Amino acid sequence: MIKSSLWKRMVFGYAVIALFMLVMNFYLIFRLNHLNKHSASIMRSDIPYMENSEKLFDILLEQVKNEKKYIITGDHAFLDLFQDKKRDFDKRLKSLDETATDAESRSFVSQLKNLYHEYVAMVSKEFLLVGGDENASPDPRYEHENKKKFDQLTESINKLIVTQQAALIKKIELFQKTVRKSTQISTAITGFAVLFGAIFAYFFTRSICYPIKVIKDATDGIAQGNLDCHIKVASRDEIGMLGLAFNHMCDRLKELDRMKAEFISNISHNLKTPLTAIREANELMLDKVAGQVSDQQVRLLTIVKESTLRLIMMINDLLDISRVEAGLMRYNFQITMIKDIILRSIHEIRLLAESKNIKIQYVNGAPVPEVLLDRNKIAQVMDNILSNAIKFTPSGGMITITHNEIAPSVAAHVSLEQKRINNVNSFVQVSISDTGIGIPVEYHQKIFDKFQQVDNKGIGGMKGTGLGLSIAKHIVLDHGGNIWVENNNGKGSTFHFTLPCKVDYGQNL
Repeated sequence: MIKSSLWKRMVFGYAVIALFMLVMNFYLIFRLNHLNKHSASIMRSDIPYMENSEKLFDILLEQVKNEKKYIITGDHAFLDLFQDKKRDFDKRLKSLDETATDAESRSFVSQLKNLYHEYVAMVSKEFLLVGGDENASPDPRYEHENKKKFDQLTESINKLIVTQQAALIKKIELFQKTVRKSTQISTAITGFAVLFGAIFAYFFTRSICYPIKVIKDATDGIAQGNLDCHIKVASRDEIGMLGLAFNHMCDRLKELDRMKAEFISNISHNLKTPLTAIREANELMLDKVAGQVSDQQVRLLTIVKESTLRLIMMINDLLDISRVEAGLMRYNFQITMIKDIILRSIHEIRLLAESKNIKIQYVNGAPVPEVLLDRNKIAQVMDNILSNAIKFTPSGGMITITHNEIAPSVAAHVSLEQKRINNVNSFVQVSISDTGIGIPVEYHQKIFDKFQQVDNKGIGGMKGTGLGLSIAKHIVLDHGGNIWVENNNGKGSTFHFTLPCKVDYGQNL
């Protein structure tokens, strides 16, 4: 699947989130304006309307009181008060008529207006009777009609108030409903924005982190020597371009590694033949086959012999590592006592150790079982470890060799995943300890890689090919064991390698 660039994906994701926020803001602004109109309507119309309606009742009561007082006393002051309240009542009634917002309210106001006019007409008529004849007595029917009209007016006012209260409650409920709905919609928009942001962040982060992890794992594979770590490129974004560049780098490294291996193999083969001839000619001259040689010539020929042997050993290491990498290393397995190989290696390297005044101590502990192994290859492992121990152990030091049988369950460094081994009952562990300069912890794994050497500053003349321990590791692993190094508590280091005993090997060894 071809994907857009990381920049475009980021812009798209943030644009969608910004769009959600913009929609929510516009919606909230719209709703707030709507709510503001509702609240303004309530404050400007409904509340004054209710106050006027309630005030009508108070005014009516005042009028009734002044009416009674005027009829009883005939005092025109009460008549003036009655007329003032009438004007106030008419004014508020007119205001209610103008501000009525629905047909029901207007109907109640119209009914109230008619009833009030009837009441005023009836009272005015009674006032004329009272004012014209001071001895006139009130009409007996007037009290009854007045009370009836008063009840009708109060009932009409109450209906008006109840209607307006119901309308106000309805508006408040609508207001609350709008608030709830706005809150729900805003919450939903925010939730969608957060959900989209979380999903976008997850997939966007995964689209970056997962390919980077794949490249990192492939890089670790290359660091371990596996140059076939191609990665699958599924996009054309910046990560995809990085993957293509990584694959191209792997191809180039693999090609360079192949060219290097071919070069080393060709040079090694081409050098081995003339060096062998030089060694043989040197041996003949030292044996005085070609005539007598002086002592000074013998010393020079001995230097040539040692240098030739060192070159031949380096070439053999190069050839061995080439065979190991090509899977062409052949083994001749035989039932052997590990003690015999240890003693053979000690014997062959003793002169080198004595020349540096280094003592080699072999601790012959409890008997160990015989092991099915290649004598020459395991001897090569011993020689490589011992020669390194002598190189890095100062004069007067000591090298100690031990061996013992261990169970697989207690062999923490032993790998039981060798596919060509079945029924592992026990292991033989060989340990070579020295009192040398030791190996830094960060080099404990690296020294078993090709061309890796410890940077030992101040110690000269101790450089090699850096292949000995790598070859030793391959040999031990091919035998079904393992090899590792540990620092001693005091000084120096200890190399351990294990070999399985009492096992069945596959037929392809």
